[in-house]
Amino acid sequence: MISNIPLKISAAAKAVTRRHPMSMDCVVYRKVFTRVAPDGSTLGGAATLGGLGVLTPEDEPEYTYQKVGTGRILITSKFEGNIESTDRLDSYVPEVAMQESQIEPDEDSNFHPKKYDLVGAMPGGGVLIGFEIVSVPTTVAIYPYTQKYIIAPRDELSNVGPWEAPDA
Repeated sequence: MISNIPLKISAAAKAVTRRHPMSMDCVVYRKVFTRVAPDGSTLGGAATLGGLGVLTPEDEPEYTYQKVGTGRILITSKFEGNIESTDRLDSYVPEVAMQESQIEPDEDSNFHPKKYDLVGAMPGGGVLIGFEIVSVPTTVAIYPYTQKYIIAPRDELSNVGPWEAPDA
């Protein structure tokens, strides 16, 4: 019965994100590795670098972005805390204006946003603002966990790929 709490919170967050007047359309892209090791060696499905496994997607030199779906994004607040930038917990994100957000896929999209995904928020008028998901913390410590997304602006991605240029 206690597991109903996160389910109800998730349902409420989904309804608010989809219907809030300040939510925006968005498109989500995921990094896909294109490099193949010369000897064909893999570690967890990803090619290795000289026999060593790639630690994070940031370590991979050859990649492309694949569109995983569309949805709605609602930026809820400014993120005030510190956040670890690697899974090894040994470094921190530099001082950037990170924000907390909710991201919900459209009814016809079947995906779950993940860390390192790129989010293109579309506030209207042909403007596209690029963000990267830098963390996916839980808001309730009861299974099934609820999620929020900590996003950081990616200014260098606002006018270039992976998304298509708006039609002029």
